[in-house]
Amino acid sequence: MNRTTKWLVSSATLALTIACAPAALAQAAAGQSAVATTPTADPSTTSPVTSQQAVTEDPGDIIVTAQRRSESVMKVPVSVTVVGAETLTKNGINDLRAVSKLAPSLQPGQDNQFSIRGIGTATFADTVEASVTQVIDDVALGSRYFASAGFYDIERVEVLNGPQGLLFGKNASAGVVNITTAAPRIGEASLSVDLEGTSRARDGSDGLGILVRGTANLPVGDDSALRINAIYSSQDAITQLRSTGTGRAENDVGQRAFRAKFLTKPTDNLSIYLIGDYGKFTGISGTFDFTYRSLGGTSQYPAILAGAGVTPSARNLSSVVDSEYYRDLETGGIQGKVAYAFDSGVEVSNIAAWKTYSLGQNFDSDFTPVDFFNVNRSTSSYDQFSNELRVTLPAENRLTGQFGLYYFYSRNNFTNERAGSSGLPGFVTGGFPFCVGATPAAGPPPACNVSNRAFLGQDSAGRNTNESFAGFGQFTYALSDTLKVIAGGRVTRDKVTLDLIENVNPYFVTLGVPGNRFSGSDSNTNFSWKLGLDWQPTPTTLVYGFYGHGYKGPGFSNASPAPGADLGVSPEISKGGEVGLKQALFDRRVNLSVSAFYTRFENLQVQAFDAALQTIVLQNAAQATTKGIDFSAQARVAKGLTLSASGTLLDAKYDSYPGRQCYPGQTTPSCAINGTFDVSGRQVPQSARFTGVLSADYEVPLTSDLRGTMGGNFYHRSPLLSEYAPGATIPSWNTFDGNIGVRGDQWNLSLFCKNCFNEVRPVSIEVEAGDGINAGALTYIQRWSYDSVRTIGLRLGLQI
Repeated sequence: MNRTTKWLVSSATLALTIACAPAALAQAAAGQSAVATTPTADPSTTSPVTSQQAVTEDPGDIIVTAQRRSESVMKVPVSVTVVGAETLTKNGINDLRAVSKLAPSLQPGQDNQFSIRGIGTATFADTVEASVTQVIDDVALGSRYFASAGFYDIERVEVLNGPQGLLFGKNASAGVVNITTAAPRIGEASLSVDLEGTSRARDGSDGLGILVRGTANLPVGDDSALRINAIYSSQDAITQLRSTGTGRAENDVGQRAFRAKFLTKPTDNLSIYLIGDYGKFTGISGTFDFTYRSLGGTSQYPAILAGAGVTPSARNLSSVVDSEYYRDLETGGIQGKVAYAFDSGVEVSNIAAWKTYSLGQNFDSDFTPVDFFNVNRSTSSYDQFSNELRVTLPAENRLTGQFGLYYFYSRNNFTNERAGSSGLPGFVTGGFPFCVGATPAAGPPPACNVSNRAFLGQDSAGRNTNESFAGFGQFTYALSDTLKVIAGGRVTRDKVTLDLIENVNPYFVTLGVPGNRFSGSDSNTNFSWKLGLDWQPTPTTLVYGFYGHGYKGPGFSNASPAPGADLGVSPEISKGGEVGLKQALFDRRVNLSVSAFYTRFENLQVQAFDAALQTIVLQNAAQATTKGIDFSAQARVAKGLTLSASGTLLDAKYDSYPGRQCYPGQTTPSCAINGTFDVSGRQVPQSARFTGVLSADYEVPLTSDLRGTMGGNFYHRSPLLSEYAPGATIPSWNTFDGNIGVRGDQWNLSLFCKNCFNEVRPVSIEVEAGDGINAGALTYIQRWSYDSVRTIGLRLGLQI
């Protein structure tokens, strides 16, 4: 099906959603209000909204916590996209990566990395935190691996655009993804189960998946409730992976997790909220789904891949490996929040949390049935503790706001090993002079006096800690009934440490510094701040603007480029602001929003491949600027029918970055003699110039107790730069998602598709390092996610 046809079909489907509401449209045309007779929806059932949007009969009643207190989304002077529980379920949005199809400013990257407005921390190193912070139930998470969890019992997801570290605990120099799960409901006994079966398009045979989610809400006396959630998921891999080796080869993904929540309100003023969770995840699909996209002219792989039945292409979903391929991740945690509201309206709360994960993984990083670089193994054991004391002033006061104290400590013990034979057969590498796996023997050559672990390799083990203290406050003062001034600040004291041992194992060729040791610490104190105005000339109009400085703490690279090298990475500083307008029209049936933003980042933390070490090193990229416009519109054109549009127009460029690693075959003068080139003035990777979403949702009564539902989302993303090599740009992406179903009072059944026309796109396109180093070839590999291909599914929900 050609592109024009797909656009026509997508447009026709959206038009059909509108056309299926003749009675409602006629009623609206006759001037009869469809608003007054429809109750306001609960926030947990809203559709995706951007700043002012929400699919409900009164969008002004949608409550968010974008500023760490409950407020109407229409009154929040920041740019935020909100996706509610019903929209997540209806559209088959089962993890954070998939949320990006409904939030234009959010872009997924590799290995649970995300960017907002073009800025993120794209690194494999666990020794630095992300610029986009994930917050779940008011707890900031210090590692990207917590983003692996699938969604279950989610009330809403908020994507906060731009620097947000003032109120959200840790870093967040680019933005925040704020996830709120459903709290226990006192006095309610209920049980719900969601069943979902899917089929995904792939070569040979489609991949199947099953997902089961369950929630039980149990009253405990008159003032308490217990809520228990569980999820089971088993998903066939996106790629067809065939292993010719021995050991584990686990491509398919499994998830088993549960969460228990207890809420008690012994008095009208006091509440205690406890949460415990555990999750286990297996399989590499969606994380390390690599296939060959194209081979360079001097590549060493054509005959090998052809013999294995692999044909590199932009739609290649097949791979063959000869080493272990697995990923095991366990996560868990407990947290507790105590809140007391005084009669004066002042609330004091304290939330303490402990989170942990353990990870073990390996993948064949040459993606062939020959041992070029078979070992890419890593383990990590991480835990964090945080505590936040917060005082919130009454919202109705002339002076309102919040202030508090924050503490965070994390510890990560990790190991890494990367090794291979560079394509040499075992009978060659086992003898002199390579001596791989040889039994050491005394004597002159050809006796092997050493037993090397591999022909070439690198290993490391280390411990990284991160400790942070902060005092913060943000206040709003009403200068008049319509004009408010906003002022906030945060003083942060960070201390990070790294103890690292590298290359203690013997290799014929050691990648890096043999027997290297590094022990270091770094500390930094920063004051970040925000000043702004909030003007509401009418109850349905908000004009706002602010300027401030954001902050992301220091860290370390986890690989030494030379003996005695300083591995420290400087703090990342953001300076910028935003002006915006939120406007409700026609009795709040039409909502419009636009915001313009400008942020400059200093010492942006990025990674680059070091060809001499054949590994990734972390560094600061000097300066980058992101600027653009977020916009959205929503119209409830008739009872049950909502149309919406949102988008981000973005210009994200490096102001100064002279040391980017050259790609294979890059010639002088652009590539300097030290193997780097200057990308100043060029687009930042993972930043699409335009991303937009068009949506239509319709619900119509079929009988007195039966309703029909249908909806569609059209998503467009302009070409996305993965790397600066000429073939590493992902083409523009146009996808259509649709759903149709029926629902009763205690059940619902729906058929849905995602990426309905199978517009196959990878998450990233990367230069294959081995071919570049050994053969000077510019060969590309690509990484896939579950949204890369078409998914068709059937969902059944039951509520008791």
